[in-house]
Amino acid sequence: MQQQFELAGLVSQLEAPKFARLMRFMANLPIPRDKLELQAMAYGLGETELLVRMFGHYGSLGSSAATWIYHQAFLPVGLWAEKSIVIHLKDRLTTAKRDLDSHPDADRMLCGSAQWTGNDVIPTATEAYYYLATNIAAPLSDGAMNAVRDHFRQHFGSEFAQFGFATPQSMAEAAPSQVRRVVLDLLNSPSSYYFVAREGQVSVVPVTEHGLYMTGTSGSMEAATATSSLSVRPPGITDLEALVGSLATSEADLQAFFTENPHFLLGLDDCYCEVRPHVVLTSPAGTKLVPDFMVRLEDPGRVALIELKKPSANILAGNREGGVVGRVAAQAIKQLMEYTDAVSTRSARAELIKSIGAAPFDPCLVVLIGRGSPNQREVWRGMRAGLPDVQLVTYDFLLERARIARALNEQSIPNK
Repeated sequence: MQQQFELAGLVSQLEAPKFARLMRFMANLPIPRDKLELQAMAYGLGETELLVRMFGHYGSLGSSAATWIYHQAFLPVGLWAEKSIVIHLKDRLTTAKRDLDSHPDADRMLCGSAQWTGNDVIPTATEAYYYLATNIAAPLSDGAMNAVRDHFRQHFGSEFAQFGFATPQSMAEAAPSQVRRVVLDLLNSPSSYYFVAREGQVSVVPVTEHGLYMTGTSGSMEAATATSSLSVRPPGITDLEALVGSLATSEADLQAFFTENPHFLLGLDDCYCEVRPHVVLTSPAGTKLVPDFMVRLEDPGRVALIELKKPSANILAGNREGGVVGRVAAQAIKQLMEYTDAVSTRSARAELIKSIGAAPFDPCLVVLIGRGSPNQREVWRGMRAGLPDVQLVTYDFLLERARIARALNEQSIPNK
């Protein structure tokens, strides 16, 4: 309970743009018994920001769907008096009603539209649940909560099946460990950048803004924004988790992320030393081949070739106990075998020695694909199936290795 209370306090410290990013993450958390697995859609209607997530199931015995609607209502900490909170939330609901009524496509946004999946039809939502998503962590009396609920019913009537609040406390209870990781990454990312001139030099400093403060006497007032500087941090685990968790993520998205952040791939194996993207190989037939990544191992004569596939791809086909790889995984294995043939020619080896300083005869072959146990490195290995030694490794294993590395780094930083 104490940890959830502390986490709610961290959530309440987020500025408006960071709170919006947290809400996008929260809206896409897995929903129990949801078979649609759709991503939340973001809509900006006038002054109203909504996140709409459809969930439900479809199949031969029938289909059904509903939507969760998150209306973002951010309020600066300095205005958290109960009266101000009630006024603000009522105003947000009034504005939302106006913006929805004036938009010609509002019904489709809130309830979705029928979609053909290739085998089944995802129906239009028959129920919608409306939640005010707010950063406000201050306790409200029953009278204040009822005043906001009554205001909602006056404006929306029975249009929605349910009305409720998504608060820092409820977010902390939903998925404590996941929310904590996201919030800490957000708190440690810059709010903005300031130009600082000092001793004849100009520098750009990343900062977190803590709000506008006013001071002065009855004759004059001054306002200033309180900030604290941050060290520049590379994209965090949260960014990778968002890519892995999104069905919209493409292989190109993953290639771009790992090219900018190769240290994540080093976590696949303790022997990995250096990551190089898009090394060009030449096949025996003269065709140019480009593996996604080539990794140098501690043994100077060895490298690994890594091929990326989507996290949503199936690793095994049919009966998972049978060890038969899926179509996408099989394509990746075929590509890796072509790369192996390419490094076997004399001309290719000469080019590799010039470009990476090594020309291995027998590279390690790795496919990063799909989801699985975070504690199991290899979901499938070709050598066991009588095939060339190809390892299929999941994104969950990669994420777990990244989390362990981050925890070790945090432990090594002395407390100030």
